[in-house]
Amino acid sequence: MRAPCAAVLLFASAHAAAAQEPPPVYQPEHKYSFTFKVDALFREEWTRDIFVTATQFRDEDRFRSRARPRIEIGLDKLVLGVGGDFDYSSDVNFDEAAPPALLRDNYDSRDARVDLAYASLKPASWLQIEGGRFEMPVAFTEMIWDKDLRPQGGALVLETRDHGTLKRLALTGLYGRGSHVFEDETNMYVASLEAAFRLGETGRLQLIPSYVEFTNTNSLAPFIRRQNTRVAGVIVNDYRVVDGVARLRFDGRVPLQLVADLSTNTAVDDFGDGLWLAAVLGSLQSQRLRLDYTYAKVDKDATLAAYDTDDFFWGTGWEGHRGELGVRVVDHWTAHAIGQVQRFKDSPRPEERDHWVKRFRVEVRVDY
Repeated sequence: MRAPCAAVLLFASAHAAAAQEPPPVYQPEHKYSFTFKVDALFREEWTRDIFVTATQFRDEDRFRSRARPRIEIGLDKLVLGVGGDFDYSSDVNFDEAAPPALLRDNYDSRDARVDLAYASLKPASWLQIEGGRFEMPVAFTEMIWDKDLRPQGGALVLETRDHGTLKRLALTGLYGRGSHVFEDETNMYVASLEAAFRLGETGRLQLIPSYVEFTNTNSLAPFIRRQNTRVAGVIVNDYRVVDGVARLRFDGRVPLQLVADLSTNTAVDDFGDGLWLAAVLGSLQSQRLRLDYTYAKVDKDATLAAYDTDDFFWGTGWEGHRGELGVRVVDHWTAHAIGQVQRFKDSPRPEERDHWVKRFRVEVRVDY
């Protein structure tokens, strides 16, 4: 009897000792990832009735192709990215030996360059730090920032998500220097707040007030100083821009998005306001068709003309309309037909101010 009793007592004491030991601590697995992405553009463009004199006009036709491959390596909370930008167009818009007097494009038509080179650290769910040459983290419209340009510097994002109807609240601070495709030493300072709310089952409202300041603006190459006020070739105004974007989106059988962007350059008294209105019907991700319409009216000193969109022929000082039809051909491939009319409303030549320039484009876009 003693042996079985001793065995029972030994098992019970061992079980009790095991119950008192803390559970084993499992080390979290490190997350590694490797991602390759590429987008490409093939465009045929026709620009008509470009003003030369009151009785003389000219046309421009050109083809452009672009490929932007990039890789991202995820090392737990750190992401490293690098990408290239390869352009070839039928025209030669930039010759380093003989720079143009005015360049309307934010790209070199025959170039191979580094497009992205950055490190992004997310040490906590509410904090993200980026440095290098990276995608613009603030959802500006093209009135303030051309989506093909990259800030070069650093950004800090503080955010929180999913609190009832509040989907996202984020504060972004950004510093950029020399962020154009062409060499410059302009400084850019951005402070932006984003608040996104859920509206019912399918609605979402996004509000983005921002402050953008540009300094050292005369370090820009003369050919990208564009339509801002200049005296003897020197930019004379400061650019301290207050911008507010509102996006209202409804998902469903036919998605709808409405966009309104108002801005003012607080450093000038006249010709410093901007208005951008857009409507998007449909989606190329969930449907076959998408229709876009944009109306914009941008004063000549509303923002620094080197960094906003290059699609509307002028950087600032213009008014225009754009319509676009997009078709999803197959997965990752879309075709687009775009028509624009715009006028140089702040031209120094009064006879040009009411003259409308027409631009037509056919594009194929690829995104993997």
